[in-house]
Amino acid sequence: MKYVNKKEKNIQYKLRPGSYVIITRKDDNKIGIASNGIDHFYFGGGIEKNETELEALQRELVEELGYTITNIQKFDKVGSFLFAEGHGYLEVIANIYIAYLDKKMTDPIEKDHNLMWINPEDYIGKMYIEWQNYILKEYIQRFKNK
Repeated sequence: MKYVNKKEKNIQYKLRPGSYVIITRKDDNKIGIASNGIDHFYFGGGIEKNETELEALQRELVEELGYTITNIQKFDKVGSFLFAEGHGYLEVIANIYIAYLDKKMTDPIEKDHNLMWINPEDYIGKMYIEWQNYILKEYIQRFKNK
């Protein structure tokens, strides 16, 4: 597993594993990301106590988007040290998946997570967190010739 940055000395980081998804479509090369109108990020979030990576991912997608996902495939795993408002210093372990949208289950709980279909190359350097930009570059590298 690669860390995209280094931890600062003398700071106590809280471990925060999470599951995130790059949503793909069958008919074009666009991917689905979340946007709150200012920041762009992947759907997903922290793994709760007694949850598996996939259970957390499915729960987060229903909360944030109102959909389930299908054809879920592990893509990568990356670590990052960061400060998150309201959470403090975190060591994020991000488990990244690729999947298709499946069924609409409900209206999303988190109203500020809007789905955007994007060309990945147009968003290099525009993702909210450093590890998300790293993953986007990795995704482009792996899938640009497919």
